[in-house]
Amino acid sequence: MKPLRILAVLAPLALAACGTQSAGQTLADAAPSFAALSMDQTGADTSPTGTPTGSLAVDPSAAAMVAPDAPCHPHLFVRTHEVVERFNRHLYKFLWHVERALENAPKFATASQGVWEHTYMNGVTARLTITQPATGQFTWLLEVAPKNGSFVTVFSGDIDRTQASGPHQGKGSLKLDLDALHSVLPQEHAVGVIQAGFDVKNGSRYIVVDAAKVAWEINPGMCPTENGAEISSGALAVLSQPRSGHYVYLREAGKGGSLQIKDQMVFFCPANPSYLLADAVVVGRWYRLGDGSLHGRADAQMTGGQLPSHVPAIDKIVGVTCYQSSTEDRMPGELYWLMKSEDATGATITGAELSLEGGSVSTCDPQLNQGGGLSTDPVVVPKLADDKSDFDFTKIVFGTDVNPNSNPPYPFPGM
Repeated sequence: MKPLRILAVLAPLALAACGTQSAGQTLADAAPSFAALSMDQTGADTSPTGTPTGSLAVDPSAAAMVAPDAPCHPHLFVRTHEVVERFNRHLYKFLWHVERALENAPKFATASQGVWEHTYMNGVTARLTITQPATGQFTWLLEVAPKNGSFVTVFSGDIDRTQASGPHQGKGSLKLDLDALHSVLPQEHAVGVIQAGFDVKNGSRYIVVDAAKVAWEINPGMCPTENGAEISSGALAVLSQPRSGHYVYLREAGKGGSLQIKDQMVFFCPANPSYLLADAVVVGRWYRLGDGSLHGRADAQMTGGQLPSHVPAIDKIVGVTCYQSSTEDRMPGELYWLMKSEDATGATITGAELSLEGGSVSTCDPQLNQGGGLSTDPVVVPKLADDKSDFDFTKIVFGTDVNPNSNPPYPFPGM
């Protein structure tokens, strides 16, 4: 896979639509871009080849990603990054066809519309249409047809570029129809519908994602497992079943970012031999220091799953993981974690905490306390003794749609 080469369409579009070179530039600048619409927590995430399937190094200053004797390790950075990797990979299933189509001269071009097609060796054809219905307003439509078959709409969206200062910037929405893609290309096993709203500016990306009953293609290498063992076929089967999720992502270049997740996840503490899915809310935030290093923290709350069957009854699980990296281009190491179960009164039933590779609770940067990094107090993380310093999940707001205005991001230092 290669980065999107949007500018490759400029010359052929200008030739095909004589005298409309500025219009060709306008349509090309409005084309959907993976770098603009993907999430990232590390410097490699906006490259389709950079999603960490073994190619992204763990930071050598914090190499212990897994504690072999700690089955309760929540691995919250790994879990947030699995969401990032998963969304990006499924987004690229569609934008890969956009890229291939844009490599060709348009089949049709006017001042307000361009149509590109690409036919693969197996006879499958992808057709991209970019339309400008009004000044600064654009729509996207990607259709795919099997050999000798009819075109099916698999990707659609719109973008408002009236306030944009550069290519691929703007506000809009998109729809990834995995069901439709699977109907044309059965080898694409994921099904369901993913919708997203976005606000992309110079130096920042704000993306809200809603996944409705999506059966994701799961990357086993991104799934935390019990005692660090290889993920079992049973757990993989559960995670591949249709499930819904909602994600709110904000990243400001050179500063940091945050990611809020509402999803169904498998946790192994307490014991979960049937791989029951729990309802989890996770919020991660991170920021870059002046020396280029990265400090981050993720907090989580889990309900349901295997908890109701536990004796005594568990009301919820609370977890925190703090991580660091010497550079944004490396996978951070998880240096400190805590995970505990609480009853309905907030009293701790069971719990564990661990510092890894020289880390400690002080690894949790005080700038990442609750309050958006405004606190200079000592580190405040959940404690095993009581619930007085538990993270306040009432501050996490998820809208019922993908409009960024109804899904405020959780603040991070320097935001």
